[in-house]
Amino acid sequence: MNSPACTISVIVPIYKVERFLPACVESLLAQSFSGFELILVDDGSPDGCAALCDAYAAQDGRVRVIHRKNGGLSAARNSGIEAARGEFLAFVDADDIVAPDYLEQLYHALRSTGADMALCAVEDVNEDGSPLDQPDITRPTAAGVFPGRALLAEFFGKNSTCYTVAWNKLYRRSLWQSLRYPEGLIHEDDAVAHRLYAACEQVVCLDTPLYFYRLRQGSICRNGITPGSFDGVSAHADWCRFFRDEGFDRTILDKALAGCFRRYLSLCAGAQDNLTWPVAARWHGVQAELRCLLPLLKQCKALTLPEKLSCLRWCTQPLPLPPKSEAKRVALLLPPGLPVPAVKGGAVEGLATHLMAENQKHKELELALVCVQNEQAAAASARFSQSLIYFVPPAGTVRTLLHRIRFRLARLARRPVYWQEYQHHALGFLKRLNAELYSVEGGQLDAWQEASARLDPQRMAAHLHGIAESTPALDRQFGLVLAISDYVRQLWLSTSTHAAEQVRLLHNCIAPEFLVPARPLEAGQLRRETGLSEEDFLVLFCGRIEPQKGVGELMAAMEQLPDSRIKLVIVGQSEHGESDAFEAELRRRADKLNGRVRFAGRVAAEVLPLYYQAAQVCVVPTLIEEAAGLVAVEAMASGCPLIVTQSGGLPEYVAGSGAIVLPRGDGLSARIAQAITALQSDPERRTEMSAAGRDRAKSFTAGHYYRDFYRIVTREHS
Repeated sequence: MNSPACTISVIVPIYKVERFLPACVESLLAQSFSGFELILVDDGSPDGCAALCDAYAAQDGRVRVIHRKNGGLSAARNSGIEAARGEFLAFVDADDIVAPDYLEQLYHALRSTGADMALCAVEDVNEDGSPLDQPDITRPTAAGVFPGRALLAEFFGKNSTCYTVAWNKLYRRSLWQSLRYPEGLIHEDDAVAHRLYAACEQVVCLDTPLYFYRLRQGSICRNGITPGSFDGVSAHADWCRFFRDEGFDRTILDKALAGCFRRYLSLCAGAQDNLTWPVAARWHGVQAELRCLLPLLKQCKALTLPEKLSCLRWCTQPLPLPPKSEAKRVALLLPPGLPVPAVKGGAVEGLATHLMAENQKHKELELALVCVQNEQAAAASARFSQSLIYFVPPAGTVRTLLHRIRFRLARLARRPVYWQEYQHHALGFLKRLNAELYSVEGGQLDAWQEASARLDPQRMAAHLHGIAESTPALDRQFGLVLAISDYVRQLWLSTSTHAAEQVRLLHNCIAPEFLVPARPLEAGQLRRETGLSEEDFLVLFCGRIEPQKGVGELMAAMEQLPDSRIKLVIVGQSEHGESDAFEAELRRRADKLNGRVRFAGRVAAEVLPLYYQAAQVCVVPTLIEEAAGLVAVEAMASGCPLIVTQSGGLPEYVAGSGAIVLPRGDGLSARIAQAITALQSDPERRTEMSAAGRDRAKSFTAGHYYRDFYRIVTREHS
């Protein structure tokens, strides 16, 4: 068949399949359709696969090889998607083989029908590649062309595999524009299949078996109950949320609910055997996911009443915890405002998420967390199988009323019970957890007074994420204190009876996206989109727009600078949005500066580093005592020179970066203007500050934060 070059990109993820890889690759290189590239993604395979891949690339110009650190099947597929050059994409597993006309038939089906996806029947073969004694072919329910959404019902039929797997299909590349496989999880096909079909106008189904699936022992889907076993439940829970949120017919939603909950119940029956920390962690996360779906069960006709009662039981009852191992067991007690992972933002929640991510790599702690229940966060917890999150469900009327009675009785008896039900609800879990340390992560420290009384104050830590003073009651409640700067530490010690060794310094960290190489082309594009010329000197402010952050003084400095090339971009917004009187006044003042001041509003986390890289200087003019100052660290990591005020722990964080540190008080705006002018006229100094800032920021990585936290909680000395 006549076919143009590189019409199709075939992506083959490879890991420990040296025995099967040659048959797979040779079946692809022998295709009757020649216009394709073959992308072999060596996912850090420890056997001879890497050499085999390179040998095939040397023999055939259509073969491209990606060698990457092992990250799992999803990450390998995503790497292939990023590298692909074809108009169409296909995935083939490295231990399978395809028919000689596999690509030709799928490509012709797409071209002749104008469909977005083509799929074929699948035939199982023996481990040695030979046909089974009794052929086992999984065909689509019907051949032909169908709307993508109509085929979602086939996910629940006997031939569901034909529809949900990644590898018997040819896709238009446009389907993957904003879609990727979830990394770190298995059952990845289920996690994206529903979104693919929903995005397809038409899907063409062929009943010819063109893909041959090798049945072999040791594949990642053929083991006992592991943390990954729960990934399939999470994927099916996402089907339920998707069908619910997209307003699908109730029949298909009921089928999804029945499949999801039955899968969960089957795991609950066996997960208690040889329970490990990662299995318990995933179990708790999935329980919270399905707890959020319980309201949908009332009208579900696909589940029987006994099944619904079992679902209710296993979604609400306390789950078992594994016995302690040699690893230290530590619990982070979050305030009741935002969840972890930090899907809703929050500085404290972001730091907790960094700890979870690092613990996922190093696996040195049995890390538990307590936070408010949130459906999105429960789903996101799937990536953190080394961290067990106890999601506290909303109290509701009855629990709230009971706790009010409990609180009043406790007040009469002078017992420590806090007025919020959140902390009391978590107490049973914390007692069963029996951790070596319970760290209260900011918020109202005395909210956990009941936990301290029940669990032993010597196992309680107060993690000070802001400026705080001690009291005799807090000294009795906590045996350990963690301070985010030495300024915060010294202030606590000045008001506390704690010994110096009980109050430890734990510097904050910043998100990894700030610690990446400079992206000058993208930063330059951002400047142009902001209306800046190459001659403009960009001053950046990043933070909440409120008086104590000093943005008013920075605006006054701009008013004192006559050079029209000096421009100010303000990233952030007020707590109350654009209607805030202070922000409105700033905008009026900015209007008088003839376009020299721009308000960027809230900026996405992935874009924020580009603002720092686009700027010549970042000003942090805070007027109050700043506990730390992560904006300054983000700027340093991005290579942006700094002007800051002498405020709390801020000078401590920027020490060694060459930052200009200004005294607060009268005349601050004039001092800011002078500092901006000095840096504008001295590019060599800015270059030195940029290099020194990047070097200083290396002390505030998530890796450093995790190591320091580990040393403290395990009572090691640095």
